[in-house]
Amino acid sequence: MNNELLIKFLLKETSPEEDQGVKEWLARDDANMKKFSQFRSIWETSKTFAFEHPIDSDTAWQRFKLLRDRHKDEKILNNLSNEENTHKAIPLNQSDKRKWFNIAATIGVGISLLLGVYFYWIAPKHPYFHTIEYTAGEDIRNSTLPDGTSITLNKHAKIAYTEALFGRKRKVTMEGEVFFDVQRNEKLPFEIVVNDVNVTVLGTSFNIKSNKSITEVIVETGMVQIQHNDVLIKLKPDEKAIAQVGEKGIEQSAQTDRLYDYYRSKVFKLEETPLWRFAEVLGEIYNVNITIESTSLGSLPITTRFDNDSLDNILFTLGETFQLQVERSGRNITIKK
Repeated sequence: MNNELLIKFLLKETSPEEDQGVKEWLARDDANMKKFSQFRSIWETSKTFAFEHPIDSDTAWQRFKLLRDRHKDEKILNNLSNEENTHKAIPLNQSDKRKWFNIAATIGVGISLLLGVYFYWIAPKHPYFHTIEYTAGEDIRNSTLPDGTSITLNKHAKIAYTEALFGRKRKVTMEGEVFFDVQRNEKLPFEIVVNDVNVTVLGTSFNIKSNKSITEVIVETGMVQIQHNDVLIKLKPDEKAIAQVGEKGIEQSAQTDRLYDYYRSKVFKLEETPLWRFAEVLGEIYNVNITIESTSLGSLPITTRFDNDSLDNILFTLGETFQLQVERSGRNITIKK
């Protein structure tokens, strides 16, 4: 089994086919599982070790190459494990000195191996090592990535990418809600990793909203490819996809309004929008619970526009315009006819 593929598997960067191949290899033989466990142990230790013991990466790599061929992973791990239990307060004879010299040398080999694995396999590939981050606090944030891609981060959203690799592979990770206007480059696709979803484009504009349960993608212009587990779809403008975290399949549908972009435009433009849909969006934006008295009332079509208005003004206008009763108690709001 290729070490590079095992690293990708540990980083959860394998394709569905590669992922299945590794799982079949592990199930085929107990020896394979043992090798993988040892490999994972080295990988996990290397992440911690590299942060606690900074060292020049070129030096680490030279040590790693010199010692790699003489010492196998299994021998290193076994020696370290066995010798850790031999500490006794007794005088050292020549044999003991040689033994402890060998132990020290073995530890040195292990350190070099860990650093080699970290600097040349893990650090360049893992999205949270040596990253550039864009984070929005309590305010909306607009920024431009090195390739010219414009991004708008909703409150508390975050984007991260590996600085050294972004010029060769336009790949970012994200949390929260972000609008992308991707600079077109047909030779270098732009990829977003969010939850268990991969979004790939050449140059287009779209909105991604995510939390611990779902990932939602809405396309404004161009074509967007979405992969969730072994399902791959393509979205066109005014289409939406929702993927549930930990579940198979992608729900694809038409996007019939632009209410999702309020955090960018500060405008609610309603065109025959059902009251229940507007109430749903208001509840999310203003952090309130809105209950509509009946299903028929929830279907009431609303056509109007609100520009950067407060929640109180919006509710008052709805009540006056459509002859509705609006009752409010703290963050709980009820709308009646």
